[in-house]
Amino acid sequence: MKKDSEFLSLVFDSIRENIVVVDAENYMILHANHSFLESYGISLEESRKKRCYEVTRKGDRPCHESGEECPVRQAADTGRVSRCLHVRRDAAGGSRTSRLTAYPIRETDGRILRVVEISEDITGQVRLQEEIQMKSVFLANILKNSPDGIIGNDSTGNIFLFNEGAERIFGYKAAEAIGKRRVSDLYPPGGAREVKEFIYAEGFGGRGRLQDFETKIVTGTGKLVPIRLSCELLHEDGQEIGTIGFFHDISGRVALQNHLAESEEKFRTLFETASDAIFSIDEDGLILMANRAAKDIFEYPGHEIAGLDVRRLLGSGEEGTWEVLARYASRPEPGKFVESSAVSRSGKKIPFHISVSESASGGKRFYTTIMRDVSQIKAYEEDLQVLANTDSLTRLFNRRQLYPILQKELDRGARRKVPFSVLLMDIDHFKKFNDTYGHAGGDLLLAGFADKIRQSFRQMDSAFRFGGEEFIVLLPEATGQAAMVPAERFRQRIADSWFPMLPDGQPASVTVSVGIAGYRDGDTIDDVIRHADLAMYAAKNGGRNRVVNYDQLAKPETP
Repeated sequence: MKKDSEFLSLVFDSIRENIVVVDAENYMILHANHSFLESYGISLEESRKKRCYEVTRKGDRPCHESGEECPVRQAADTGRVSRCLHVRRDAAGGSRTSRLTAYPIRETDGRILRVVEISEDITGQVRLQEEIQMKSVFLANILKNSPDGIIGNDSTGNIFLFNEGAERIFGYKAAEAIGKRRVSDLYPPGGAREVKEFIYAEGFGGRGRLQDFETKIVTGTGKLVPIRLSCELLHEDGQEIGTIGFFHDISGRVALQNHLAESEEKFRTLFETASDAIFSIDEDGLILMANRAAKDIFEYPGHEIAGLDVRRLLGSGEEGTWEVLARYASRPEPGKFVESSAVSRSGKKIPFHISVSESASGGKRFYTTIMRDVSQIKAYEEDLQVLANTDSLTRLFNRRQLYPILQKELDRGARRKVPFSVLLMDIDHFKKFNDTYGHAGGDLLLAGFADKIRQSFRQMDSAFRFGGEEFIVLLPEATGQAAMVPAERFRQRIADSWFPMLPDGQPASVTVSVGIAGYRDGDTIDDVIRHADLAMYAAKNGGRNRVVNYDQLAKPETP
């Protein structure tokens, strides 16, 4: 028996984990290995005078009577191996986590009188998991607020990352894409091959990178959508392991898989490949870190932008915007962004969509800020506004703009007693002209007629296509009598002009009838237009190709 005990001690002492043999009835320690004794600073003789919980927990009651799991009790009662986790304080006051496994020892008569408990310190693993989780939250925070679709695929093309932005662009849920689709499925035929060719070429950002490359993708409904793509190859130990791509809808987020956060290099690739400006900012508003796009957009090369106060980027007079953004970031709702502007190093003012999220570490607040340049969108909006206010054929103001502009002039005239007049012009025999030259010829005439209007009147005058072959010209600061001069000059110019017609380019001529109405006290817009219309029809009835002032009619309407 003594030799068996010595052999058992020899085996136990060669094992790194803590091992203790406990009496299943009274929890007295029967034997402990060297690792256990060293961990708790006790000798073997001393340990045999104590119960297991008196050594491991410094307690006076068994674990299960103190609200904790007791693997020794469970193993003794069930006759099966029992496992659990225990957290205790070490000598320095720190927290230590152990994984406990208890093995029942059954005697020849079937009774369980002893239990072997093996304890493995897994504190390092727990702390590593906590660190990984913290990094995962930080990375997910950046990706959650990115307006771009972000897609990751491995070296064989299988998708492992598909954020909410990608869901909006492609029309797939992450669960439908991750592990179930290849990245080539997202492009029209030949599209994926084209992207691969360019990413290995030098023309769009250098070999291994693709910057601002315009192409098309296919949504889940089969629709082709134009996008701007920025992507970069991922490497590990010198080997290509996949690609991360940013897809921005030119016509731009789902929970991400936690294993992506395990690599700092992958995070840096996402951060630096983004086409939007991304900043990490401390609670005082100082920039801690900025990506490549931020340095390019704001014209701060190298590391010059680090340490800069973000208020400086917002420009003079806008310094308080950062405080507003910081308060906005603390709100719980996702997908927050505001529209503001910032100023580059050279002084260029740039409109942005700005999203800000807040995080905390070490008792301090930090902000992740994503800024998207919307200059092109603003330009498109201005172009759309012009299209909404002008006639597409003649490029003159359309009828929608007539009443606001006339009302503004009428208010000015009534307030300051300043005269203005309206010319209502109708091309003579336009229906006959259309019958002769067709609608294409009619369109050519209308466009040419509008050009003559632009060439004939003052810069302060406003011209409108009123409808069909009718046009209106507003002459500010001109009485009806004074308007006769430019109106007659224009009538004569049209009569002397020739308009080339398709298909042989042979010119055709037309005449115009013009009615003039000057503003009179108490007139409404409808009154002025109606008077001009009456005068124009008087010109028509008088033989066409003439100018008639409403004031010259034999029986003018009583104001």
